[in-house]
Amino acid sequence: MDRRRFLTVLGATGGAAAAASACDIHAEPTEHLVPYTVPPENQVPGIATYYATTCRECAAGCGLHAKVREGRVVKLEGNPESPINQGRLCSRGQAGLQGLYNPDRVTDPMARGPNGEWQKLSWEDAIGRLQAKLKEARGKGIACVTGLESGSFGELVDTWMKQLGGRHVTYEPFAFEALREGNRLAFGTPAIPWYDFANARYIVSFGADFMETWLSPVGYQNGFTRAHAFEGGRDGSMAKFVSVAPRLSLTGMSADEWIAAKPGSEFMLALAMAQVILAERLAPTPADARGLERSLPAPQQAATFLGMDAADIRRLSREFAASQGGLAVAGGVATQYGSGAHLLVASVNLLNYVAGQVGKTVKFGPNHALEAAGSFKQLTDLVGDMSAGKVALLLVHGANPAHSLPAAFSHALGQVGYRVSFSSYLDETAAASDLVLPDLHPLEQWSDSRPRAGVYALQQPVMQPVFPNARHTGDVILQVSGSASSFKEYLQTRWRTLHERFGRGRGFDDFWSEAVQHGGVYADAPAQSARLVPGIAQLLGGLAGAGGASEQHLLIVFPSIALHDGRGANKPWLQELPDPVSKITWHGWVEVHPETAAKSQLANGDILLLESEYGAVRAPVWITPGVRPDVLAIPSGQGHKAYGRYAKDRSFNAFELLSDKPADFGGRAFAVGVTVKKTGDHRRLATVEGDAREQGRGIVEVLPLAKARELKRGAHPFAEEETPAYARKALDAWAEAQHEKASVGNYAGEHPRWAMAIDLAKCTGCSACVTACYAENNLATVGEELVSRRRQMSWLRIERYYTGGAEGHPVGAVVTPMLCQQCGNAPCEPVCPVYAAYHTPDGLNGQVYNRCVGTRYCANNCPYKVRYFNWYNYAEQGGEWESWPDPLNMLLNPDVTVREKGVMEKCTFCVQRIRGAQNRARLEDRNVQDGDITPSCAQACPSEAIVFGDLHDRTSRVAALAQDPRGYHVLAGLNTQPAITYLAKVVHGDVAEA
Repeated sequence: MDRRRFLTVLGATGGAAAAASACDIHAEPTEHLVPYTVPPENQVPGIATYYATTCRECAAGCGLHAKVREGRVVKLEGNPESPINQGRLCSRGQAGLQGLYNPDRVTDPMARGPNGEWQKLSWEDAIGRLQAKLKEARGKGIACVTGLESGSFGELVDTWMKQLGGRHVTYEPFAFEALREGNRLAFGTPAIPWYDFANARYIVSFGADFMETWLSPVGYQNGFTRAHAFEGGRDGSMAKFVSVAPRLSLTGMSADEWIAAKPGSEFMLALAMAQVILAERLAPTPADARGLERSLPAPQQAATFLGMDAADIRRLSREFAASQGGLAVAGGVATQYGSGAHLLVASVNLLNYVAGQVGKTVKFGPNHALEAAGSFKQLTDLVGDMSAGKVALLLVHGANPAHSLPAAFSHALGQVGYRVSFSSYLDETAAASDLVLPDLHPLEQWSDSRPRAGVYALQQPVMQPVFPNARHTGDVILQVSGSASSFKEYLQTRWRTLHERFGRGRGFDDFWSEAVQHGGVYADAPAQSARLVPGIAQLLGGLAGAGGASEQHLLIVFPSIALHDGRGANKPWLQELPDPVSKITWHGWVEVHPETAAKSQLANGDILLLESEYGAVRAPVWITPGVRPDVLAIPSGQGHKAYGRYAKDRSFNAFELLSDKPADFGGRAFAVGVTVKKTGDHRRLATVEGDAREQGRGIVEVLPLAKARELKRGAHPFAEEETPAYARKALDAWAEAQHEKASVGNYAGEHPRWAMAIDLAKCTGCSACVTACYAENNLATVGEELVSRRRQMSWLRIERYYTGGAEGHPVGAVVTPMLCQQCGNAPCEPVCPVYAAYHTPDGLNGQVYNRCVGTRYCANNCPYKVRYFNWYNYAEQGGEWESWPDPLNMLLNPDVTVREKGVMEKCTFCVQRIRGAQNRARLEDRNVQDGDITPSCAQACPSEAIVFGDLHDRTSRVAALAQDPRGYHVLAGLNTQPAITYLAKVVHGDVAEA
């Protein structure tokens, strides 16, 4: 760059632009800087505005706060007012931004031309074509398939289909049909109750992964943590959690006891526990359940079938009843083994009923909206009609059955006269359509939902549409049906009914404005009583000894916590998020037990051919002790044939192995018998896993509950003496002298010492914090190839270590978040030759990006391995490793620098939030208060496991937790003096070796 070019740039855009543009500048197109002469309403440059709305990434319906800067959304947080998630948010919710700014969104209406190529249309032309096809197909078969729509849009579709003489089919791949049918069998209602985890004292999960994809994972994880966390000042008690499942899932990793039950046998354990409670009169059983023990299997009978000791069954039964707050849950998708899956749910319902917990921890009334999620049978009935040519016009919105039912639906789709998709993305179903009318993203549109009885959640557009030529499907339907009103007006009309109930004398406009501001209307649903259906115990007891899968290799398809049913596969944050159990990214895998792998001489990364009678897939092996030897398991979510650059042609589609026929409970079987063949091929897993076991390094400390109860304030069982007693006085004097010498300039005077406390008794490893860090700090996603080379950029990782498994000890797992420890005696700082790594006055390990020359000495010297190097320029537009292709770059946080190639980066404790809070406090002439600063990881955490604050403020929560007897520092013997205090995990029973 020459001097004249530099001065030109400097004069046009100021010194900051020159600094940013100082390398390799060529001729550029002229760009005009447009000032805020007439600023948008409620927008102040540099100041964020927050809007309340609702997450639609799954059916849970969590409340959101959208952070908007200069007219664009840059961060999603949980809405603290929402009773669904209480201000917390999972990884899928955080990644909703990447759906909004996805570079592969459909920008305009499109129709397939005569040669099969897509042609863009005007909306007038597109709506005219749709109206003509509707008129032509009337009386010949019209069907509309949507995802679960529990609000006004679903009612609009229902009304529209009735006018046209068509049918509305609701389809969710994970619709929990076994759970609904089991409730109907036991209680006479398919309603899905609300489960009060927070007040449970003994939790047994029969394959219900309530921290991952079961019903409302954020809310249930938060409630679980309140029950299962150890609070020394409370009463020293904590709920016990037992997981009964053939696979150790994320939920199972938090269990105090994992019972690796044979698939299909779990219902026998529930029935035997109910029998013991009844026979020994351990609980205040309702009158209509007394005497049922004669119809149920005794522990001795069940023990043989389960492969357990009868004494363990009695122990579990007595503990469950004695807790006076037992909660048993079932109905997870991965336990839908086939016909009879609903019987497990009915058996668990019977267990809750005889323990007197229905109405206490199992509450009918505030029921989940998933009751109306349709069923797999309804979809297969439609597929049958499509194949028979009975459907002339098919409309699809918010569903992608061509991916989740690849063979049958795709074949039937070819027999439909005309196919219309309202998808925002060109997924498999949209790609096979004749007309695509792109919908707005949920963050761009008005809508509502009712995720739970009593909760009326609102959606509002939090920014202008990213692609202005997309249109709300509700507006399209109203226009096609001849209505002149908009969907917002239709929505407000529906909400006038709520105004009559909850308006409290206010006008509708005031009621509406307040509902929009708060994200909806939240009320308590009246409780409903539930009575046991007569004869249910006799029915279930008569099945004792039956069931159980008999296939030589039973394969279970479990829902991916990040990709769900595949809808998350087009979001790179979710693709690069390590699975909490396997730590694998960007591709699928098959879980194999070490004994099974040894017999077949398998190694991690070996490719297996898995064949069922419905299809075949090739999957790499991941060997884990967290699955039964007679079971294989694979995740859903990958294997798309379309759906954009991040999802297409990646890994395998687990749905191809499953039956396309409904089971007897109306849902789909997610287990299937397979034959397994070694292909001889091998691949390197794209994993971030280190050692599978801790190797005794004391990274995750664990205490048995009995010992934790005995800890007194001031005790430090994990403290390591870093200095011999005879040298302590001299070392303290030396440290004081060094501090005095350093107390110059900005370092003089009193400063805070920012610190963090992480409670491992609360942390579940869900990884919401990891995605929150990506979103807040502009972390690059590097892709499958670079992850396989261990060049991931995540500032925060969740380490998972297996425990037990030797000498008869049961297998378990422990987890811990690992991020920069902000050491007071940091090894990274003195080795940097250019002082890029330095110590700030308030105790942070700072990193000056424009000073860093990339020697990577700091990373070599970091014992925690939490520094990450930019091997490539991930921000280069059009580059090979580009992380933010337009318009994905619109989600970048303007408060955080986007790093360049050759720069080292790491966790900063969200220093931009720290400085922002300090600036606000200074303007308000006050000190920063405890709780003013919340890093993104702590804000998202569903378990509330992370606390941040000033160690020098003795009244702060973090200062109190730093003195907790359970507190310890990782690798404390190195004398790095970390600012992060970990609180030891507390478990019921003995501590297994890691």
